[in-house]
Amino acid sequence: MRMNAAEVLLAGGDDAGIALVCADASRLRGELRLEVARGAAVWRARGLSRGDRVAIKLADGIDWVVAYLSVIWAGGVAVGVNPRVPADEWQAIVAAADFRFILGQEAEDATAAPDSGLVDLVDWRNGLAAAAPVVPCSMEAEEPALWVHSSGTSGKPKAVVHAQRMAYEIARVGQERLGIGPGDRLYASSKLFFSYPLANSVFTGLRLGATVILDPGWPNARDVAAIAMRQRPDVLFSVPSLYRNLLKEGLATQLANCGVRRYVSAGEALPANLRDEWQRQTGCTIVDGYGASETLVLVLVDTGEGGGLQAAPGVDVRPLGEPRPGMPGRVLVKGSTVALGYWQRPAAQAEHFVAGGFSPSDLFDAIDAASWRFAGRDDSLVKVHGRWVDLVELEQRIAVACPWLAEAAAVAVADEDGVEAVALFYVAVANAPPVDAAALRQHAERLQPHQRPRWLHAVEGLPRTATGKLMRRRLRDLHAALSAQDTAVDHDRL
Repeated sequence: MRMNAAEVLLAGGDDAGIALVCADASRLRGELRLEVARGAAVWRARGLSRGDRVAIKLADGIDWVVAYLSVIWAGGVAVGVNPRVPADEWQAIVAAADFRFILGQEAEDATAAPDSGLVDLVDWRNGLAAAAPVVPCSMEAEEPALWVHSSGTSGKPKAVVHAQRMAYEIARVGQERLGIGPGDRLYASSKLFFSYPLANSVFTGLRLGATVILDPGWPNARDVAAIAMRQRPDVLFSVPSLYRNLLKEGLATQLANCGVRRYVSAGEALPANLRDEWQRQTGCTIVDGYGASETLVLVLVDTGEGGGLQAAPGVDVRPLGEPRPGMPGRVLVKGSTVALGYWQRPAAQAEHFVAGGFSPSDLFDAIDAASWRFAGRDDSLVKVHGRWVDLVELEQRIAVACPWLAEAAAVAVADEDGVEAVALFYVAVANAPPVDAAALRQHAERLQPHQRPRWLHAVEGLPRTATGKLMRRRLRDLHAALSAQDTAVDHDRL
């Protein structure tokens, strides 16, 4: 089957409808399609060949979307890159990717990739204005269209290769499970190098004829609320940490008053107490979604009706191997948006892309034949005193019992005798009275002995990746550093 993913994404909808909005700028659907076709001509004139990789290392905006889609239209492979990526991580990405071109604005982009052609944004815009549109490159459905980088919680980037075919059903979960349709306005607070907003907001919105709201700034609660007040989105895609900050800063009701009808959360587990408080303050629930860079779309969705996470339309989710009674396990996901695999990572490829599908490291409990509960990652299910401890469940139980905590995270570490025990890190609610450590200890004492945190660490924030995921491995290093500083940790022992 021959196709072009960019052409498919831009094929539908009213040409006179607004496709993109960024601050005071906008593009109609017909204008966007024409710009993408002209952008493809610019790439071809520069020497782009079929299958060449192009890095888009820009702030989010209309330039980003046009350049990205025009690479695919021209037959290349588009790769969105975090414009704030640390230098060592950028070097690793460049070394593995062999980019033909890098569209960026920073001098270090050229020095990091001397063999790649650095394209300046101003030059790109000038070329775009002068170019004549070209027809989309006809591709096989299984040929690569784009890469997204997945670091998980390790911080080491893996390039996930997605096929052209992903475009056909990319919008199905948005249409059938989230109720998105033509004319809706979609706003994702996360950045476009992250597959969550790219697939579920940009690709879905373009495919369905919706309007996609873009923001070049780095997200924080006040800016997200201000953009929502100005642009009036119907659907907001965000992450638990930002929803929590919106509540903490008293901004949740502003969103409810500006017409948002659907709130979607993904990127990490949505705590029950956060969902409940959002419902209390706004009158709306948060849809909890699970997806991955390797699946693009949300493949499991909990709409808040009490049924748990259920497979998205067109997606098959089943246990990987024989389930262990009473224990969470890995799942196997199959669907048209599942990636082809990883670029030059054979060990990871063999572990995760099996039996014609993708098996993440995340763990799930089967509620029934069709429903699931997220139970953390492989590194969040640990043995303490010979018994299994689900760290994600422990974190959520403590957060629910202690409303003065903004968030909590646990990790298993060895004590001075080499015996594993739980260390709990917690962040206090902003502008609240000091955390009642005695009450926290009392709550912990009610837990089973193997679940009970041995150490409590008050911290200003939890270590997270650029996409907002908790970096649990960093907590072990942080525990070691705090324990070595002084004896303060002793009086926080339980």
